[in-house]
Amino acid sequence: MFSATFRYALISLLEIAGSEDGVNTALIAQRHNIPGTYLANVLRDLRRLGVIVSQKGRRGGYLLAKPPEQIDLLAMHRGLAGSNDPAGSKLQAPSGAEVWLQAIENRWRQELANTSLLDVQQFVQKGTE
Repeated sequence: MFSATFRYALISLLEIAGSEDGVNTALIAQRHNIPGTYLANVLRDLRRLGVIVSQKGRRGGYLLAKPPEQIDLLAMHRGLAGSNDPAGSKLQAPSGAEVWLQAIENRWRQELANTSLLDVQQFVQKGTE
């Protein structure tokens, strides 16, 4: 249901949020077995969306551009996907299956709309305690 791009973006954001000094691409890629070139593109997109900022220099890496509670996962998903149009929106007479799929998609979009990066951090932390 979620693209690899969105998954890698969320993994990266959790890593970045957990570091005060910033995290570089190589570290995230190594920890999570993500292709470095692909991850670099994901991080570039997150910078473009204003979710992260890059820090140059010896201690270079990425930092969150705003507090985790202000990071809107639905907006990030839309920005990474490059479209706000639901998949079946161009059908004139949607089938029963399309209507059901659209209802499911609307529910997960609503869940994303009500979830911030802070919520994900808290969920992950509860699971590791």
